[in-house]
Amino acid sequence: MQKAEVALMFSDIRGYSRLLELDEQEALELLARHNEISQQVITEYNGHLVKRLDDSVLASFVSVNDAYLCAVDFLERLKAFNRNKEKPRRLLVSIGLHKGKAEVRNSVVIGEQVNVVARLQAMAEPGCICMSNAMYSAISKMIDLKVVEYRDVEIENLPGSHNVYKTLSIYRDEFKIGRPAVHQKSDFRYKIKEIEHLPGRGTSFASTTFAALIFFSVLLVMGAGIQAQRTSTGLSDILSMWLNSPVLYFSVIPASLFFAALYARRKMRAVFDDVREVDRILSYIMSQLGYRQPVHAKGFMLFRPEPGNFLILGMRKFRARVDGNTILLQGPYLYMSRLIKMLKHYEQTGKTDSI
Repeated sequence: MQKAEVALMFSDIRGYSRLLELDEQEALELLARHNEISQQVITEYNGHLVKRLDDSVLASFVSVNDAYLCAVDFLERLKAFNRNKEKPRRLLVSIGLHKGKAEVRNSVVIGEQVNVVARLQAMAEPGCICMSNAMYSAISKMIDLKVVEYRDVEIENLPGSHNVYKTLSIYRDEFKIGRPAVHQKSDFRYKIKEIEHLPGRGTSFASTTFAALIFFSVLLVMGAGIQAQRTSTGLSDILSMWLNSPVLYFSVIPASLFFAALYARRKMRAVFDDVREVDRILSYIMSQLGYRQPVHAKGFMLFRPEPGNFLILGMRKFRARVDGNTILLQGPYLYMSRLIKMLKHYEQTGKTDSI
């Protein structure tokens, strides 16, 4: 796996679910035509189709110019396709463009940059292109762009404020562009496709339990030694008396299991059916567990518990990595189990509000 500077384009058909409701067969035919047009235009501008996600397209380009011109041409071709079509049966697409260093594995682009470009697409109106500051700065040196600049825009789960740039919609009489807004509600509308436990670094539950038993056994011997000095009783006699007491086992064994639940670590992978809201879903669910907003470091999201939860409940930190529509998580055994239950609840209900 290597890091490379890439220009990314993410597009999505707006209102495609409505098209499916009107006429499923026609909607599938429109999607096939959309896929054909997108494949043609991406190839013509020297792009690489990274993946399709239902009605969404992710493509990468070496040249920022090619990425921008591809996006403009794609919208124009769709506009020509929509001519003489009824409004509810048009292919309306919005596009996000971003430039940055991304991880490339077997021609597949993964990592945080994918989520950034998907978030930019969600900010764009139909027929509009929304660009990051990095993309705009690179293109504007070579192409005279007509865009509207929006400063100090918050992009969820990205620290700081950002400048974004929008082109006017090619359907400008119908769709007016506006300042991007950050969604505050947990109105997530798609499912988790897969949850998988992964082998990985860290101590297993069994080995952590065994280590805890040894730890408590050492404390037991130390306590017996102190008691022997105070009472002038033999160490072996005190240990024999304590080991014959069931209270010892009913305290040490549960304590060891609880210790393992707090300190043993698990890894898991959750795959969503879309890339745009993955980090939002994760941040929201972690907040319900009692964790603070994530800190971004070296491509990871680090979730730390609220101070009270750390001191009283013994909660420990989680590390997460978002690769497109996949979350890789590593965290304490006990709270990972709770997280999995919440994710499964979301998978069944499609919402998190009632978790």
